[in-house]
Amino acid sequence: MQAGRSGFVRWWSLPALAVAMPGLAQNAAAWVDLSLYGNLETAGVTATIGGDANRNAAIALQWRRVGEAGFHDAQPLLRVDATRLVGSLFDLTPGSAWEVRATLTDPDGVAGPAERSAGGTTRADVLVAPTLRSLFVAPTGNDGNDGLGPATALRTIQRAADLAQAGDLVRVAPGRYHEAVSVPRSGSADQPIVFHADGAGVVLDGASTLPATTVWSALGNGVYRTGLGHATGLVVSEQGRLFRYASEAALQALAAGAPGGFWFDAASQRLSVKFADGSAPAAHTLAVADLGAGFTLDGRAFVRIEGFTIRHYGVDEYGKGVYLRHSDDCIVRGNHFSDLGSTGVWAKGGTRNRIEDNEFSDSSISGWPWPVVKGSFAENTAVMLTDAVGRGNVIRRNRTDGSFNGIAPCGAQAPVGDVLTTETDVYRNELRRHNDDALEPDGYCANLRIFDNLLADSHMGVSVAPTWPGPVWIVRNRAWNLGNTRTSQLDGYISSFLKVNSGYPETVGALLLYHNSIVTAAPATEAMYLLDPGVASTLRSRNNLYVATRRVWTKVNAIAFDGDHDLLYSSDPTRFVRWHGTDYADLAALRSALGLELQGVSAPPRLLDAAGGDLRLLPDSPARDQGQVLAGINDGYEGPAPDLGAFEFRDLLFADGFDPH
Repeated sequence: MQAGRSGFVRWWSLPALAVAMPGLAQNAAAWVDLSLYGNLETAGVTATIGGDANRNAAIALQWRRVGEAGFHDAQPLLRVDATRLVGSLFDLTPGSAWEVRATLTDPDGVAGPAERSAGGTTRADVLVAPTLRSLFVAPTGNDGNDGLGPATALRTIQRAADLAQAGDLVRVAPGRYHEAVSVPRSGSADQPIVFHADGAGVVLDGASTLPATTVWSALGNGVYRTGLGHATGLVVSEQGRLFRYASEAALQALAAGAPGGFWFDAASQRLSVKFADGSAPAAHTLAVADLGAGFTLDGRAFVRIEGFTIRHYGVDEYGKGVYLRHSDDCIVRGNHFSDLGSTGVWAKGGTRNRIEDNEFSDSSISGWPWPVVKGSFAENTAVMLTDAVGRGNVIRRNRTDGSFNGIAPCGAQAPVGDVLTTETDVYRNELRRHNDDALEPDGYCANLRIFDNLLADSHMGVSVAPTWPGPVWIVRNRAWNLGNTRTSQLDGYISSFLKVNSGYPETVGALLLYHNSIVTAAPATEAMYLLDPGVASTLRSRNNLYVATRRVWTKVNAIAFDGDHDLLYSSDPTRFVRWHGTDYADLAALRSALGLELQGVSAPPRLLDAAGGDLRLLPDSPARDQGQVLAGINDGYEGPAPDLGAFEFRDLLFADGFDPH
């Protein structure tokens, strides 16, 4: 059986057993189906069973590469509803074949065979080169040219897009291109359409710069007004992005502060501006957005966009750099997105898209008050997936800095068709200076894998408020100096690595926190604060470092919590853990009262350079060899047991060419 027209993912499985059998006991479990989904470096496993009305069946999982003699243990499958259990495989090799063996057990008995096998492949991690022809675009070109060489280059990227066929490489020369590009055709798996920036300085700009001759009327209190003649939702000065206010009175108050703000009067098409330093707009360079999106791909497939600087889109509240609308197998890579109205890359639905190696930045939002930004037009996100997100999207190796939220990898509905899991992977990203959530997997997330990311100087680390039906794997991430934001330190809001409070009725699915290093030096900051309200299910914490300057944990939410083999430390000797209003002064008190962290550690973690963000373990760290063996998560550890946190100690060995022993 084949999934997806690309052919990148294949699986095979044994024929399904009948769900209902004459005389079958209601609680005796029976196999119905075992299916796999291979991503690039991971895979999802979904088991469907019948019977088991009391939901006490369990499924153990093993896997091996094709050709290996023996199987390796993996994490057991987790139940997400009455009939389905879900799991994940990590550390797979792209473009490789593997197989799994799942064993069903049930105290009430198993009807039929207990064991089920299936096999599949991961997608190849490749960038396919188009070979049909090259189309050239340059600021000195002409759209009347054929575009087939530098001497006959086209003037606009849009004209190249109109001409491009599957297998075409659109080469764009350095320069500024003030246009919104709609791609009218798809490529193919072996002949994609590629839009490629030929060198640095290829700028796709969604704004026009107001001329120096612009006439401004002074209205008093530092506010100036001019006629614009077109709509806008975004204004950026050389000092940075200006806050968009909802009225001229709000602009007068300038609640967001520096560098300033604007108000656009749609009825009169007039723009009002005020700078925090009292200066006149004539003293500034103002880029005023008049376009909505840099690239729009609507229902397209196998298109790649790489190497561009994309900035200042936001004629309305939905300004975005790249809009992937119901598009599949597209790649957005190596671009720099800056000061965009709503989103850098917005994927509405779609499957197997890759968003990788990009930079996203915003010049002002990290300095604005949270209560002013929240719910405003400035509540933006670097990468956002919405609606019925399809399977196999990958968001990796990006760097985000300064937007309100970082990466939001979940939509609002299940994938189209009879599909349960989304199989989205978010890994090796670097997320910094987010005044709200660095990672925001709120919505429909099923078998979401978040691993090997750096979250720094942000208010919330991972928001699951709510995330359903789960599971969500949060593995080997580094959270450094969470709480070191204006939101946390000046605006008075509580920071946490994990945010579970939502106010929505959906139940948060199973959350698995394994081998994360959560270390903050921000003043009076918890490592994890589980706030109300919200309907939550289960949180399992193993082999993490929790290092705080206030309490290590504060728990108000009713989420079922299973914590053990973690390191808990606060630099405040008067506080340790508060659990539903009761304070526990130390690890012994926590163990005695709640039975948590029976194998945990409480001591300074001894890290290589915690102040500088290097969270690797020193040779004498108490986190060494204290972890629980988690099959499929920490295979290959050194010593008698795994180390705690995101790093095994061997990650320090030979880092500088020398063995510290």
